Amino acid sequence: MNRKGQVTLFILLAVIIVSIVLIFFLWARPTYLLDTGKGLGFENCIRDAMEPMIDELGENAGFVNAGFSYLYGGQEFVYLCYTNEYYKTCTVQVPFLRMNFQEQMEKVMKEKISVCYDNSIENLKAEGYSVTSGTVDYEILIEPGVVRVEIDAPTSVGSQKFARFNVQVNSPIYEMVMISTSILQSEAKYGDSDISEMMRFYPDYIIDKIKRSDGTTIYILESKLFGTKFQFASRSLAWPAGHELK
Repeated sequence: MNRKGQVTLFILLAVIIVSIVLIFFLWARPTYLLDTGKGLGFENCIRDAMEPMIDELGENAGFVNAGFSYLYGGQEFVYLCYTNEYYKTCTVQVPFLRMNFQEQMEKVMKEKISVCYDNSIENLKAEGYSVTSGTVDYEILIEPGVVRVEIDAPTSVGSQKFARFNVQVNSPIYEMVMISTSILQSEAKYGDSDISEMMRFYPDYIIDKIKRSDGTTIYILESKLFGTKFQFASRSLAWPAGHELK
């Protein structure tokens, strides 16, 4: 009886183990292993498109088009804080700078993500795989040290089903947006900012501050490690021409 009981127990354990393995490969695999995107291979394509786009948007204060800006040195610097009056501090033009950057990047990456996905599908079909593609939906998130793209693209490759993908690029843009937000808050409250103090707190960044005669101040932030720039303009607490500060 003891031997029969042991055999029965071993059989039950074997069935449980096999069931767990089957559940993992038939159900869990599409949602867990897909974080690395194995099977489609379009992550590098998206990553290659993201890196220059982060730099391009950073140089334009997170905007695709400059819009209301100040021309200096052949470049347009977007006004992120502005007043057209004298003796008054500026009003922040973009209250949620990080959110704006994410939204702008989602716009410019829409076509690139679709192209990367479509190309990967075509490549798999050319290799003889049976592929069923789905609708691509995505969200871009700017987080400390990285920019992530979370992609929802239900896809079948043979017997494998894929659903979610996660692509990320190392970037200092989150920290640069936070530093810029602090500068804008200071500009709006005091009409100026102390960049020397900020660079003590953030030694990995260079902050250039250029004062112009019309009251405009240009800020250029640069990451020492990545070379990424985030630059913008502010006009706050301006003084009329001929007025000398003492």
